[in-house]
Amino acid sequence: MNPTWLLLLLPLAAASGWYAALRGSRSPRTVRSDIPQAYIKSLNLLLNEQQDKALDVLISALETHEETVEIQLALGNLFRRRGEIERATQLHQNLIARSGLEPDQRLLALYELGQDYYKAGLFDRAESLLLEVAEAVEYSESAYRLLLQLYEQEKEWDNAIDSAKRLSEASGEDLTGLLAQYYCELAEERMASGMYQECAGFINQALTSERNCTRALMQSGRLRAIKNEHLLAIREWTKIVNLHPEMLTDVVGLVRQSYQSLGRLSDYRKFLERCIELNNDVRLMMTLVDLLIEIGQPNQARNRLLTWMRNTDSLKSLTGLIESGTGGGFDYRSDRSLDFLIDLVSVLFGKTRSYECRNCGFKGKSMHWQCPGCKNWNSTGPSRAAPLPTGKIDR
Repeated sequence: MNPTWLLLLLPLAAASGWYAALRGSRSPRTVRSDIPQAYIKSLNLLLNEQQDKALDVLISALETHEETVEIQLALGNLFRRRGEIERATQLHQNLIARSGLEPDQRLLALYELGQDYYKAGLFDRAESLLLEVAEAVEYSESAYRLLLQLYEQEKEWDNAIDSAKRLSEASGEDLTGLLAQYYCELAEERMASGMYQECAGFINQALTSERNCTRALMQSGRLRAIKNEHLLAIREWTKIVNLHPEMLTDVVGLVRQSYQSLGRLSDYRKFLERCIELNNDVRLMMTLVDLLIEIGQPNQARNRLLTWMRNTDSLKSLTGLIESGTGGGFDYRSDRSLDFLIDLVSVLFGKTRSYECRNCGFKGKSMHWQCPGCKNWNSTGPSRAAPLPTGKIDR
């Protein structure tokens, strides 16, 4: 027998006894309540491992007593937590249909039923009830929080923006960062559909909500690049580099595309050099090495990589061993040595970009503006491969 049900029924017994005594004190005649009998019958069924029948008997008895509304609401909540959404829904529906229900009790029952519908995936019904409940001041904050979850799942970003603003009014919370993400979602949709003017409008609204929103700045640069305004695109992405150096490795690929479109890979190389000064990340160094090889400068690539290895504490001994020519007479100046160095660094550090949520610790290989684990927005960031020196990149 599950002890949870026994713990639930014991306080019901006490409540039913109090209820019977109260009814008896109000009238000179003896008023017999049917709750104690229902309790005894439920307990017998429970002891015989017939939990569902026990609850059915108890609920049937409770439905006729106004004083047991709170108990029924607690039972409905319990059903929903156990995943018995249909039973929770039926209980709350019957409660709402009862005549003489107090206004505050009806509102609470509507809110609970809205949660039932949400859990069942009946979003239209849930939305209707939650919007009704949200009109009441005492339930507006809770209702709008659930509505936000609903609209996020349905990707109804316009409604999400409206609910976030109302939630901010009800709770006093600063939700500007959340609003910026919603505007970015709308901008992403418009960009994918080729509706660039509307896209620009949503990007501006995102930056109005959160001035230095990384995602909005990244989108702004992409939109500029689509319009062949590559210098302006690079300027937007450079803002990200200066404001959020940890995002460097996410930006360099976009910057390269624009410099390549302009036929100015030499300027891209300078950009990478400045980035490495700002963020001594192995991935940036390997990007520079790849570029030097691409433009026909393998010797410079080898020298830059060896210099970086000499200045990296964990690689100093290994670098000395390579340069000493030990281990079979390895000549680090030979053409094949560059491939060896690249493979060595790649194995030791890896070139894969990883991300981690600061809230729940979720890890992944791609950037998620909303964490798949805890559903928080803008809590995921890249893992850092090296300490970040201070500095600015000149535009």
